[in-house]
Parts: sequence; C-alpha cells; structure tokens
Amino acid sequence: MGQTIRRATADDITGIQRAVANSWRQGYGGLISEEQLIELTDKPAEFYPEERFQRKLSDEELLFFVALSDDEIAGIINFCWGEDNTHEFVKPDGCEIRSLYLDPKFWREGIGTSLFETGRKAIPGEIDELFVEVLSANERGRAFYESIEFTRFDHRTITLYSEPLETQLYRRETQI
Repeated sequence: MGQTIRRATADDITGIQRAVANSWRQGYGGLISEEQLIELTDKPAEFYPEERFQRKLSDEELLFFVALSDDEIAGIINFCWGEDNTHEFVKPDGCEIRSLYLDPKFWREGIGTSLFETGRKAIPGEIDELFVEVLSANERGRAFYESIEFTRFDHRTITLYSEPLETQLYRRETQI
C-alpha cells in the first residue's frame, strides 16, 4: 500500500469524519457506554462537524495532518499550542497533541508513528515539550505514547459526554 502524510485540506472532511468515527467506535468500546458511543458516531458528519474542522484549518497555532493509504484517509493528528488552544496542564512553551485517530483497519501499520513524526518536525522551533492526555483505560493509546518516549507525569478526572473518566497526562521533549 502507498502511504502519504500531508497537511489536511478542506477536501478531506468526509474521509476525516469517517476515520475519526471508526476510530472512536473501535478504540473507545468498553471505555464509554456502548449506547453513548453508537449515538455519537452513528452520523460521522454530526460527530465531527465540518465547521469544527474549518476552524482548525484556519488556526495559526494548530497543525492538522492526514495519513492516506492508497488515497483513503487512514488517520489524523493535530498539534496545537498557545493559551487559547491547549489545556491548563500544557506549559506556555509547550505543544499539545489534541487528537490522533486512525481507522482501525490501519492499526499496527506504523501510520500513527509516521503522523506523529511528521507533525513533531513541523511545529515551531521555540516549542520544546509535547503534551498529550489519554484516557486511563485506553491501554492501546497509552502504550503507543510510551513507545514514542512520552512519560506519564500526572493524572486527572474529566467529564466526557456526562461520564467522569480518569486520564493520564504525558509529556516528552520535542527533540530527543
């Protein structure tokens, strides 16, 4: 299969919506209620609205990449920085991975690592540390970030669709 990583464009929205919804269905099954998961992802265009995507594309403190496998959107990643875009656990000169989702049929092909490396190399040079928040029960996600040298530094409880969930906070240096 031919794999390409590039900046997202407005034409990618339908493929992004599909990949994100499929990732949530498979990746968060058992982590949030099945009923809620089905309700959320049943209509990908409502789950990940085009307006939200367009805001991300126009944000100067956000990078949005897609991975294509034979011209199909296989996954996405977005990195953001700046006080308006990041959570409170991100230090002022840090960058947060706000989302990394792969369609499950592309899991374990190295695409997540390729997305990460492409984005990491594109963030502004003054950013010296990367941060990410992962659901504690998301063992696959936690193992992925640990495999690319993120270390856990804290935890917290968030509310996701009215459900309290524990998360783990990770960080790593931008350049290692």
